[in-house]
Amino acid sequence: MSCRCSICGRRRWRTSPPRRNGRDGADCGAAAGFNTSGIRRAATPCIRRRRAHFGSVRLSPRAAGALAALLLLPSCTQVRGRKRIQEANELYRRGKYAEAVARFEEAEAFVPELPTLWLNKGYTCRQLIAPGGRDPESRRAAACALDAFKRLAQVAPNDPRATELTLQTWFDIGAYADLETTYLERHRRDPGDLDAVHGLQDVYYKWGKWEQALEWSKQAAGLRADDAEAQYGVGTFVWQILSGHGGGDKEAELTPWPSVTAHPDQPPPAPPAAAGDIAGAARLALADEGIAYLQRALARRPRYPEAMTYLSLLWRQKSFALVTDPIAWQLAVDRADDWNKKALDARAGKT
Repeated sequence: MSCRCSICGRRRWRTSPPRRNGRDGADCGAAAGFNTSGIRRAATPCIRRRRAHFGSVRLSPRAAGALAALLLLPSCTQVRGRKRIQEANELYRRGKYAEAVARFEEAEAFVPELPTLWLNKGYTCRQLIAPGGRDPESRRAAACALDAFKRLAQVAPNDPRATELTLQTWFDIGAYADLETTYLERHRRDPGDLDAVHGLQDVYYKWGKWEQALEWSKQAAGLRADDAEAQYGVGTFVWQILSGHGGGDKEAELTPWPSVTAHPDQPPPAPPAAAGDIAGAARLALADEGIAYLQRALARRPRYPEAMTYLSLLWRQKSFALVTDPIAWQLAVDRADDWNKKALDARAGKT
């Protein structure tokens, strides 16, 4: 016995009593998906087609176009943002830094999560900082760079350049208080952080606080007590301090002997010292401290011509404070000459 399926219109052989659907004809039990006991069976092809039909959405051409545009929107945004970054990079190469910054700012609306945007914008803003960074335009450029590196740290937390470039920018504009706070916090978290110790040395020296800078230099040497170069570093830093505070070319020309010849019964007068110069007993003590560190370096590395050279230089710096004592001055100058000869011999491979 057969029946016509009301779903697909095909005639099928009926294996169960028909179920009326309110129209002429009946759905066969197999087509309806039920057996006579009411247990669900696998759907027939017509049932599957009906489900597929009602499970899909047919869109008009206009709606389909709108959906495609919506799906492509993120991709288009990326393209626009990257295009502006490329244009900004080209402006940077041509030296048009202000225009490049403006183009980077346009890209921010499209690709705010792209690390390259913030890195390159920060580099470009730094190009607008004048030496010293004290004028208003340089301050604005520095603020632009610092903001860019802050955003870089947010979108790329593992990129060390964000911190490094922030510190460099602070050095550019002389933001020593910010640098001091940052490095002190790093040192508090990790007293063995050698970069933080050297950073504090640089900050205080450029800040004009050479006494604090010297203390941090000695701390750096203490962290590497068996390292000849660490001890050498303190000695060279002492020479840097002395040469920059009353130990220049003018002082190198001083000699007590003309005064001794002219007035043999009087000690030579002390040379005048300018404000900020390290003179007298303070110069002697600081020079002796630097000499001691260089001697430690030689104890760890006997053939160390660089340390010998700086020993010569420090003995010469020490002599500037001995002009009033001709004999002591001459001994210091002779020691300087001896160490200079030893350095030359060591470089030549002589013992």
